[in-house]
Amino acid sequence: MLRNFTLLLVFVSTLGCTNLDERHVFNYKIEGSADHVDDVYVIMGPGLEWRANQKIELPLDISHDIYGTELDYLLEATHSDSTADVTLKVYIDGELIEEDSVFVYDSLSLTNRIRISGVFVD
Repeated sequence: MLRNFTLLLVFVSTLGCTNLDERHVFNYKIEGSADHVDDVYVIMGPGLEWRANQKIELPLDISHDIYGTELDYLLEATHSDSTADVTLKVYIDGELIEEDSVFVYDSLSLTNRIRISGVFVD
């Protein structure tokens, strides 16, 4: 699965914008003493969207160059145990944007979810 994600990143990089003034490094981390999360959903700017649809072993570290000025970001993890020790961190250009470790129960999907999202404006 990670190999497919890496190939997607290379493809997006090849076709992406090359304006270095608009280059930003997105880095998503999932850490904690839990050995896995049940699913991960990631959005990094325009065109880069990925859902694992399977258990992902921790720790997880995803980093990618993104180009643009108003960039959507989202990092979401689900776990069947709401007391699992899991921390999500979003870094952009080396700066910690947000960190969260509190699961919220989603009654629609019947899952415990941690979610960090927003728009990065350069």
